Amino acid sequence: MTMKWAASCADNLYEVYGFWRRKGRNMYKKNEIINMAKAQFSLDYNCSVSDFEKQQNTIARNKLIEGRRIYKSEGCFMKILTFCGRAIIMVDEAIMPWAEENLANIDANWLFQYSRIKSIDKKLNEFGHEIADMHHYYLPDPKAPEAAPLFSVKWFEQLEIFSFKNDRRFSEALCFDERSPDVLAVAACDGEQIMGMAGASADSSAMWQIGINVIPEYRGKGIGTNLTALLKQEILKRGKLPFYGTLESHSFSKNIAINAGFFPAWAEAYSKKLV
Repeated sequence: MTMKWAASCADNLYEVYGFWRRKGRNMYKKNEIINMAKAQFSLDYNCSVSDFEKQQNTIARNKLIEGRRIYKSEGCFMKILTFCGRAIIMVDEAIMPWAEENLANIDANWLFQYSRIKSIDKKLNEFGHEIADMHHYYLPDPKAPEAAPLFSVKWFEQLEIFSFKNDRRFSEALCFDERSPDVLAVAACDGEQIMGMAGASADSSAMWQIGINVIPEYRGKGIGTNLTALLKQEILKRGKLPFYGTLESHSFSKNIAINAGFFPAWAEAYSKKLV
């Protein structure tokens, strides 16, 4: 699949979800979600959607393509995606021969095993870089039941979100980063008191990432799960693909994702310069 087609595919999520809304929930297919994610990743990792069907992993040259998800790590020496049993590894040209020889034929399902990551990190050190972070990500499950508000909720559109700038209570829900602007949020309220908030950032024109914060004294009441599910549904209605990211060790966060109607979908790692 060409990059032009991938960009077109990513820009036409609304058509897919619009069809689902007109025809009903049963017409919404998991493979549609997977294909839209692949289209986005082809822009993020300078590869082709067909690379996910290859028997071996793909080593791609580091290149910034219009339509990619944009983060502070972009342009890094190496970043790795594992999705659908394959890995796409985008690298600086200097380390490409080593990556092709040592990473192309590794089982992607085991690529983030500690011993593998340790060896990659050791090689990166020779070039003045190291593994910076790794995250797990989730996509919406079309079989998840429809969620209804369990609490009094209030919605905030993009311009209204700025009233929470520098409010550290919601540092996971809202990022205030120009590269991935906050575009939508929903809060659970106890009178005038906000109990928790879920926010969405436009990490690309097609995919919006969800973050969640629940005030400590209100935790354990299902607020995080309910807000995440409500925000997921609203993002889909707006023709965007929601996703949720967390760390492997964060069991509470992973449970929120699953209980809110997401399924584990992919993992990513990226590098940074040695300090």
